[in-house]
Amino acid sequence: MTTLVWLQRELRLQHHPALETALSSAAQNDDAVIVAYFHDPKHTVGDANSAWLADSLLDLKQRLANQSGALWLIEGDFAERFQTLLDTYSIKRVHYTFQLGAPFKTLQQTALTICKERNVTLTPFETENWLPYETVRNQSGQPYKVFTPFYNALMQRIGDVEPFDETPLDFRVTARIDCPPEHDRLPQHLSALRNQPWAEKILKHWQVGEVQAWQKVDDFVENRLSHYAHDRDFPALAATSELSPHLHFGELHSRAVLLSLSPLNPDTPTAAAGWIRQLAWREFARAILWHFPDTETTPFQPKFQGFFTPLSEQDEAHQDFYQAWCRGETGVPMIDAGMKQLWETGWMHNRVRMLVASWLTKNADIDWRAGEHWFRHTLVDADPANNVMGWQWVAGCGVDAAPYYRLFNPIRQSEKFDADGRYLRQWLPTLANWRSKRIHAPWISGAQPDLWSETPEPIVDLEASRQRHLEKVQALKQRRLQD
Repeated sequence: MTTLVWLQRELRLQHHPALETALSSAAQNDDAVIVAYFHDPKHTVGDANSAWLADSLLDLKQRLANQSGALWLIEGDFAERFQTLLDTYSIKRVHYTFQLGAPFKTLQQTALTICKERNVTLTPFETENWLPYETVRNQSGQPYKVFTPFYNALMQRIGDVEPFDETPLDFRVTARIDCPPEHDRLPQHLSALRNQPWAEKILKHWQVGEVQAWQKVDDFVENRLSHYAHDRDFPALAATSELSPHLHFGELHSRAVLLSLSPLNPDTPTAAAGWIRQLAWREFARAILWHFPDTETTPFQPKFQGFFTPLSEQDEAHQDFYQAWCRGETGVPMIDAGMKQLWETGWMHNRVRMLVASWLTKNADIDWRAGEHWFRHTLVDADPANNVMGWQWVAGCGVDAAPYYRLFNPIRQSEKFDADGRYLRQWLPTLANWRSKRIHAPWISGAQPDLWSETPEPIVDLEASRQRHLEKVQALKQRRLQD
């Protein structure tokens, strides 16, 4: 009997229950195991994600070869390729790791339909989380909608987090099926995208793969963890772990990282508590999408239905605001620096992510879904759950949201978290020689625009737009009172 281990975003060899179970069963029954990734260009997260994916698959392919295994890379229409593989190799069992959000939800439903038609056993492994989603509920049996109680519940049950089997994988114990030549190379779509100048530029900033990810964990714990709580909000400092893309692609398992730094581990430094709390935000986002899948496209809070006008229905001025935001040409240095960093590296500091999202949704009055779409296209770590929760949180329509009447002031935030202008100078070279006192709002000095920006002043007046947003919120409150 042949078992298929279908990979989606768990591109690792360690801490992989679906793969481990398949190999263990095959060893006992002299069966074969095929490990495959199906790439359907119609079902991707975004271009930056796909660029990382290409390198991660190549890395995993080489690591599997080193372990006497093989990674089959199958390109084309998912339904067609999936059922062809099942039929060609008489596959009777399929193991996969459950993934949340688009496009994974659609692919998993398609696989279920095909397997039912062929009487193939399809086994989902809900193992990417710390604890099963259904088991983390409040005393009323309802899902948590606020982070702090959710986090406290997780910490109270930290002893229930199941450790992994650390036994090395051995593919030599399975019957061998040679990988056909057409499945032994990177899919053409990924290869072409990976070779684009934009993708090459982004990937130069990263070291992709499971081994590199754990090296980054070790480096962070040894050199930055002790200062993390204080330094993490300052975008010019190399203070954060930058592990988010590795976690998104499953090169690292969040639970494995947690267990290595768990409060139950006597070697865990006290400083790790703050970082573990940030890892828990990822668990919270995934739990929300599990319990409330509609939040991927609709506001979590029903009162915000209709509050946001879809970008396609907005006037030309708003269309222009959006395009300027994407290009990093809003005229506000902190916003533009963040968007330039995103375009250059496929990543942005979390503090700056909140600021650019606040400017777009509240100052520019653009639908949060337009911003989420751009992030999904340009972020290497564009995880469906994290991305949606972050945008809804800032826009004020999500769970545990920042009050919808609160706007981040990008000038004040810039002065507070980049006082000497290091971050601004790094991503906006035209500000290189500006004094720190004036760098956060150059237009106030009356300087000529060609000295610092393509615009003489912000394209959206910060104070006037703040007032407009507050009036819009007040109107929403009045409508609700009348209902």
